[in-house]
Amino acid sequence: MSFVLASAARATTGARAGQEDAFRLWPAEGVARPNGKGGGLLAVLADGMGGHTGGAVAGQTACSTFAEAFSAATTPYEARLQSALNASNEALAKGVEQNAALKGMGCTLIGAWMDEVGLRWTSVGDSLLLLYRFPDVMRLNADHSLGSFLDEQARQNRITFSEAKQHHNRNALRSALTGSKIDLVDLRGEPLELRAGDWILLASDGICSLEGDEIADVVYNFRESSPAQMADGLIAAVVKKAVAGQDNTTVVAVRVDEASDASDAVTTRVMRRPGEEQELRSRRIGITGRSKTSPPKRSAARSVRSAVWLVAAAIFFLIFAATVLLRALQPTPVPASGTAAPTRPLPAAVTAPAPEPATADTPGPDGPKGPRPPAGEQPKSATPDAGPLVPVKPPAPQRARPQPPSGSPSGPPAAQPPGPSQPPGAQSGEVQEQRDVQPSKAKQQQDDREAPVRRVKRPERQAKENVREQPSKEALKSAIKSAPPAAKEGPTTAPRPAQSLPWGFGGE
Repeated sequence: MSFVLASAARATTGARAGQEDAFRLWPAEGVARPNGKGGGLLAVLADGMGGHTGGAVAGQTACSTFAEAFSAATTPYEARLQSALNASNEALAKGVEQNAALKGMGCTLIGAWMDEVGLRWTSVGDSLLLLYRFPDVMRLNADHSLGSFLDEQARQNRITFSEAKQHHNRNALRSALTGSKIDLVDLRGEPLELRAGDWILLASDGICSLEGDEIADVVYNFRESSPAQMADGLIAAVVKKAVAGQDNTTVVAVRVDEASDASDAVTTRVMRRPGEEQELRSRRIGITGRSKTSPPKRSAARSVRSAVWLVAAAIFFLIFAATVLLRALQPTPVPASGTAAPTRPLPAAVTAPAPEPATADTPGPDGPKGPRPPAGEQPKSATPDAGPLVPVKPPAPQRARPQPPSGSPSGPPAAQPPGPSQPPGAQSGEVQEQRDVQPSKAKQQQDDREAPVRRVKRPERQAKENVREQPSKEALKSAIKSAPPAAKEGPTTAPRPAQSLPWGFGGE
């Protein structure tokens, strides 16, 4: 598969007085179509050191020499990269020999070659060669600064991570181009397969002001933009962070797009090396979406899925609320006739006892009275102890009707002799009293309705008064002795109704 490589570069001086970074694109900045033998794009970046003058000269010299040596060579790409790096180092040595004021100058350098087969590179120093493949940002080249060595010591638990971050020589270089022997070189002659949508970024160490996640978010936000907009976005993020003592920052952005020509079908691809994905993931320095400062934008498909989930949740909530409301409005079912529904107990109703008719059990001075309870038995209250008693007027005593003289023929009939069930002292006038019971009851009921409500006595006081009214034991004994002897046992007959006799035949 063939690719279209679009490239652009941007730089900022930061807080420094001058620019010591340099870059070079060959054949030129713009769009390159690697089709056939020798077609591709070369990107070179250098970060100078040794003062304003020496650093700027070192960077420019190394970039120009590397591009010229690489383009002029016809050897395999791995050898071309190595020879171009050596040529750049020798050019710095010659510059110091020609100008003693440039003594001590040097630079870092990255040279990357991209064609239809893949990516190859060589690097010295701490400049960064990054690959963005969604959602990860991976650093491809080795870091030759003392900081990477300290971080490795911390991962091996030889020192703490705080000591590694706070070391005063953390930014010191362990290898660089100075015109002398190169201590450490990172060279990859085997091509790394590229994919459509990849971004290749070459940057000086000034971009390290951004965390790996922040770089990933910026690249994600500009992934559909041009290389110039991508480089501008990264430089703007560095400037916006405004780190004290910000170093020079240069970014070279290369976008990998798939070619649409019909001749691309015959282009061969390099076979993927086993374990290559795991190796790339081990070089990851950032992931899209983990940054707290600049969250990534959501894609249209993700937004649609989120909207669908929100609508479904809203519908479910409405259904649940409607179900609860309907159950609340549903009337309570009436229990069947066979089952008794539980009801709350009602307070006991206070009712006045009906007056009992007067009987002739015991004689008295005012007339016959009702039976009295035996001695020692407490009278029962008409109402429960919890509530007051309803006032009840006692029945009016029966008045005895005066008897006419014995000679009158229309006088009342004589009373029958007392039977076994009659108490002593009963007279024949009881017959007439029984006839007057009904008028007395009507009069008593009328008096009860007209009588005012009187204060009810307390149960304790009423009980004491009832006890006082009970007959004594001596009175009961005398009444028993004076009673006539009981009749002999025989067949019991129903009492005959009283007969009205003519006046003068009452047996008086």
